[in-house]
Amino acid sequence: MTDVVSTLEHIARPPSEKASFDAWLEMADALAFLKGNVQDDEFVVYATMQHTYIHAVLVPVSAVDPPNIEDLLSWNCGADSGWGVVFASLPQPSVSISPPLNGTGSSTLDKGEQLVFARRFEGRLGEEHYHEILQKFLHISEIHFLPERSAYCRFNKHGDIEDVIRVIEISAKGGLFGGTVITFRRDVLDRYLALTDSAIARTFDFTRFQLSHFGGWRNSHEVQLTKEGDLFYRTHVEPGHASYMRGCQIVSSSMSKESIARDFWRPSSEKREYESFIAHDWKNNVVKEISCAPGKTANYFTESGLPFELSPAFFRPEVLSKYKADSEKYRLEENSISCRGAWHLQNYDINEAGQVHTYLVYLRNLPYEEQLYWKSYNETPKGTISKRAYLRDFEGSWEPLYDPLESLKDSVRTLHTEKVPWWTLRSAESIDRVHYPATFSPDEWATELLQLDQMIVEGFESKWLRSKASMLGRNPDPKFASLTLVEECFIALGFAEDEAKRIVTSLRRTHDLRTKLKGHASGKESVAKIKQEALAEYGTYRAHFRVLCGECDKSIRAIATEFKKLT
Repeated sequence: MTDVVSTLEHIARPPSEKASFDAWLEMADALAFLKGNVQDDEFVVYATMQHTYIHAVLVPVSAVDPPNIEDLLSWNCGADSGWGVVFASLPQPSVSISPPLNGTGSSTLDKGEQLVFARRFEGRLGEEHYHEILQKFLHISEIHFLPERSAYCRFNKHGDIEDVIRVIEISAKGGLFGGTVITFRRDVLDRYLALTDSAIARTFDFTRFQLSHFGGWRNSHEVQLTKEGDLFYRTHVEPGHASYMRGCQIVSSSMSKESIARDFWRPSSEKREYESFIAHDWKNNVVKEISCAPGKTANYFTESGLPFELSPAFFRPEVLSKYKADSEKYRLEENSISCRGAWHLQNYDINEAGQVHTYLVYLRNLPYEEQLYWKSYNETPKGTISKRAYLRDFEGSWEPLYDPLESLKDSVRTLHTEKVPWWTLRSAESIDRVHYPATFSPDEWATELLQLDQMIVEGFESKWLRSKASMLGRNPDPKFASLTLVEECFIALGFAEDEAKRIVTSLRRTHDLRTKLKGHASGKESVAKIKQEALAEYGTYRAHFRVLCGECDKSIRAIATEFKKLT
């Protein structure tokens, strides 16, 4: 893709060598830019730099078919045009609203719609000048301004943020003033043009000279009118001295309303790609590779020899790692996965053998690239689907099975909802970040322990706990941390010291594991021993984490019950 901003910066810079300066005055580079930019992915709608001014507005297609060249060359307007209030005293006092592009010097542009609005407010901190974009365009195009990117953005089909409108501030350098360039993605602009039956009228003015040597135009001021298709302009060149080119360019959409309608209502015959997966065809009691494409499987109500669309496919647990690693882009829930603004896998689970499984009918709905990703982890089943999935998906039973992590999350949500004074949810996202380890990776296990600790242990309010323990007659050491202060409050409530410690044990174990595995508080030998002991006792990191969550859930519920007496 052509870097249109770099190109503009280059052609705005006066060459120092005489022959190059004389050639620069001829405007060939400016004309080449205007013609070439029509084919670029980024279309310059607005640019104000030294020696360069570009401002594109929308006009009805009917108003430029054909264009009134003399009328359009009479333009005298800028992006600082906006809505205003007009007062009149005769024949009697009246007031009305004046729209943008009112009195542009061109009857064609007077009918237009402004895309970029240059505004100024002295109350702004920093730069008082800024630019707005036509709200109708933003809403229809479903784009939003992100200050950190200085761009109006949206999600692409992969769920990644992409720039649609870029606002580029040009710094002053090399004897040139700074400026602003605003570009629109051409396909998004074309779509809006088609929807509104509009075309672009891009006005431009390139005025070139050496600032240190320019004292004005000469008396003999010959102007040449040139028309090249939908590009027309007037030029005046004074060799070795100065020149200008002022004109207008009409740009039509490459789309039609019919093509946009097809994007909304894609015919069922439209070709899509689908992958095949090793799956358990339990209808025919065979494990084989089955396509997830429509027509390659059948539902319960269709008599055929085809596998059921609810045939499960099984995957190595590492398939979930990508989704765990990017919590901003992906939402990994108890039995579903979503990619922001892109796709949704509405059903998955993990069986007793540690395999992730889902059904062909749901894999079918993923983008083809995502199907390929899942296929790379596809393997033959090492067992059947999980008990929870069987009850939910085939017996229609929604009686919840106890799940330690989900129950713990419910406990945490309750504390947050009730706004208890002794505990605070530190981050609204922390609950969604905690998941069972799915693999045998100790790094994944350590990360989940870190996030578990952040969700529950970091929420305890030491100041409140210390104050309450003191009020109840305890004298807590100033060095006591939050969990020890919880013990102090239990002792103050009449619990034996051993019982108070037992209630907090799972929370303390969680924090200690987090500290040793993620806080580098222990040496390599100590960390290796912790991992070995966990696997020796529980078999997998997932099983260890599950038991720990169950114990933490009991602790949190016990604390919540007893601390109601303190509030």
